[in-house]
Amino acid sequence: MYTRQGFAKLIERVGHPALLALAFGIWYGTGKDDVAVLLVQVCMLLVVVALERVVPANASWRLSSGMFAKLVGVYMLGLLVTGLLLAVYESVLMPNLKTIQVPASILLSNLPTAVQIVVLFLVSDLMYYWVHRAIHGSSLFWRVSGHGFHHAFQNLHGINAGSNHPFELIYILLPLIILATIGGATVEAVSGTTALLIANVLLVHANVNMQTPIFSLIITCSNQHRRHHSVVFEESNTNYACNAILWDHVFGTYSEGPVKQTGIGPNPLPIWKMYLLPFREPNDADTVSTRHKRGGAG
Repeated sequence: MYTRQGFAKLIERVGHPALLALAFGIWYGTGKDDVAVLLVQVCMLLVVVALERVVPANASWRLSSGMFAKLVGVYMLGLLVTGLLLAVYESVLMPNLKTIQVPASILLSNLPTAVQIVVLFLVSDLMYYWVHRAIHGSSLFWRVSGHGFHHAFQNLHGINAGSNHPFELIYILLPLIILATIGGATVEAVSGTTALLIANVLLVHANVNMQTPIFSLIITCSNQHRRHHSVVFEESNTNYACNAILWDHVFGTYSEGPVKQTGIGPNPLPIWKMYLLPFREPNDADTVSTRHKRGGAG
């Protein structure tokens, strides 16, 4: 007999790997190209929105229609900026990266596509882990990256996965681009990895309880990443790996536990003020930047 509580428990235990498999299936079955990646993004966002309504982790965090519309606007702006950056990287950065000589015997293209995807997924997140950790440890890097924008949202939801300051989008794309280009990964492998990364970041930001035994020792889940967005400074400075929580276990930055609220301070900010966070943070914020300013840690 169906019960909402039973469905919530099912999603918590097996939802994450099942939805990643669905995302991969959509990508594989619809052309394994850029259109397939976009379709994965749309489908997974719709699934996450539906789950947040049916089995929310925190029922009081439900988004109003007005706020949802604003977040859609931020998400669309992020997609536009991402497209422009990719065009710049393709014309300027990637030709230079291709001049780096890598022994033919270790090129990723020698591996099956599935293995390339696994390597790209894990290693690109290892690269981002250290960038992300550096941002949270440096007042200067925190400000110039605009990362405070992503953390400033209270009541975290899946759509927040695409809520990034334009400053931050500049380097979010770089780990996969650098690794894939220097390593000689195939276009199909990069496409498949991109589809899985997009699907996973939507899932880890979702206001849905998900933590699959064993699987969540390697792949970041929503219960783990929600803690990284905690308004409690010490909790937010853990779980830096957005996709492969394995790296937090390896490097000693893993933590777990309930999260009462997300954000950088006790009061929500209007989105227009969030775009100004690289230049000015509110007095009641608790970030590495404000602690540095007050003479504390960071």
